[in-house]
Amino acid sequence: MKYILTLFISLAGFLVNAQTVQKIEGKTYTNNEDTWYGVNIPRKDPTTLTFKNNSITSVNRYGYLLQAGDEVPGSYNNNLDGAVITGNRLKWNGTPEIGIIPHGIFTGYNINVKVKYNYLDRIPMAIIRKSNGMTDVSGVVAYNIVKDPGVGVVVKGMNGVKIYNNTFYSSLTPTETNRPLIHIYENTDISPVGSATGTKIYNNIFYCKHQIKNISITAACLPGFESDYNIFYCESGTPLFSVNGSLKTFAEWQALGYDTHSIVINPDFKDLTSFVPKKRLDYGKNLGSEFATGLSPNVKWGTSDPATSAQNGKWQVGAIIHPEPENLPPVVSISLGDKGSDFTAPATIDINAMASDPDGFINKVEFYNGTAKLAESTTAPYSFTWKNVAVGTYSLKAVATDNKNSKTTSDPVTITVSNMPTSVFNPSFSNMPSSKNNDRNQIRLYPNPSNGIFKIDLSDPLLSDKNTVTIISLKGEILYTGLLMRDETDRQYDLSRAEKGNYIIMIKSDQAVFTGKFIKN
Repeated sequence: MKYILTLFISLAGFLVNAQTVQKIEGKTYTNNEDTWYGVNIPRKDPTTLTFKNNSITSVNRYGYLLQAGDEVPGSYNNNLDGAVITGNRLKWNGTPEIGIIPHGIFTGYNINVKVKYNYLDRIPMAIIRKSNGMTDVSGVVAYNIVKDPGVGVVVKGMNGVKIYNNTFYSSLTPTETNRPLIHIYENTDISPVGSATGTKIYNNIFYCKHQIKNISITAACLPGFESDYNIFYCESGTPLFSVNGSLKTFAEWQALGYDTHSIVINPDFKDLTSFVPKKRLDYGKNLGSEFATGLSPNVKWGTSDPATSAQNGKWQVGAIIHPEPENLPPVVSISLGDKGSDFTAPATIDINAMASDPDGFINKVEFYNGTAKLAESTTAPYSFTWKNVAVGTYSLKAVATDNKNSKTTSDPVTITVSNMPTSVFNPSFSNMPSSKNNDRNQIRLYPNPSNGIFKIDLSDPLLSDKNTVTIISLKGEILYTGLLMRDETDRQYDLSRAEKGNYIIMIKSDQAVFTGKFIKN
């Protein structure tokens, strides 16, 4: 009898903890009604849900496209915890206007939901994570493309929401939407109020045609909030943000301590449908193997899994991941110390190399006098002091080798060592435009010196329509890397927060590598 009772209790425990397995895959749903409750997932019992590779098209002004959760606290809450919603295409064909509320992927009152690899097209409220202050632990909103939403991701009363490597694009005007691309706020519909702290926003692309808000967050949600390593771009002005109802420019947002490593550049998509960047956007932060697989540039949505690519090399931003690094060679330039290029024997000459690698890191920098090797450095700052140099004329150069064994040799710098001192002149850092200087590798920076704000002269014919700009300290620290378009004649660079001293500016075009020295006073 004891054995039978034990068996009954064990079976009862199994039945209580049993999960309903529900997998919905490869389905097509079309709605033409003004009010629709969407694909409504049954959740009376604890359910392991996989909703993948489906298509939902609707015109509804009210309701849902995918209803995989609850709007209010209730007995069915958490029955879809851990749901996987992946590879789906949702499209809304209504007319965008302020006030309409169709919910795209709605997962209210369920934690640890994974929303990945979806394409949401023109959904008024695209992705919603809502609760009464529940805390997400293993869930994520990652590698989704969200086009023209009324609001892209809503975090309402849920803590710990992770928003990684998504591409947000909006051509909507402020008269078509008054919501941001990401909106974080407490759930004030309930008592006590549901908190929404600890949101993490990394490696996303935010592209706005008009000046709508990128991220909006209330003061109560700021504890634990992080946002960084994103790309922002607005065709009509500075990207905008909102903190507790106060509008912020990108500079003001950064001054609050957010997105300090993020940059404002055009991601240069091939088109505004696939959102594939023409080149790798290696500006992201490594988020670990769990989040290392994104959408492939040739991705398509249908009844099978969308094609994916693994992150490789430096972490890329956005939903689309280029599968292989471009394997560009390192960039290296050589300069001398402040004494110039003319010395008195026996001379002591400080030789500095500025090296960067767009695809990895520098293994070593070698210094040469002609073909004779003088020294080698394997860690930044790459420098060498050549002592007791006799009278003569010397041609110095540097060779940088990266982790893929790609090499680049700097242009030579000629120095003269004589018995009598001559005028001190450093041709390596002339501030004259290259078109007026025999050294084609020089660029003009102005004003220079200054308190940190400067511009780059874009008049040199060897500059391309699109150039790579790198700012490096004399310690070898790369302070900034980004794109500079030829038509950005008013583009300013800001080193006002940097220490006083000298900084190397390198520009790589399709035809040449330019260098210049900026002096912050």
